[in-house]
Amino acid sequence: MSQHTDDTLGRYLDQQPGMREALLHDPVQHYQAQFMRRTLAAADRAMADEDVPDAVRRRVVNRIVWGEPEGRVDVHAQMDRQRKAMAKSMMPSAEALAALLADGAGSVRPDEENQ
Repeated sequence: MSQHTDDTLGRYLDQQPGMREALLHDPVQHYQAQFMRRTLAAADRAMADEDVPDAVRRRVVNRIVWGEPEGRVDVHAQMDRQRKAMAKSMMPSAEALAALLADGAGSVRPDEENQ
């Protein structure tokens, strides 16, 4: 297996929380990782035997693992960015908050109503 192929598989496994531990204790996870390793190694060897240029081999391995030729997509970071964007879009604007505060939004707790 080439260094790029091994690095790509390592990054893929690292992006799944708890995967390294699962590989040690879960035979299904271990089998799936080994199957992917063998598939990538076979694809890499076949491309090398066919004199496919290194850059093309890297893109093919990335496409197999990540679904994109450029690969190396950090799925968790991508999800975190999406979560933050969604939270930000749900926040009221500063003007809306100021209007609520200036409007006397009312009591916060039920026991404050009669004070």
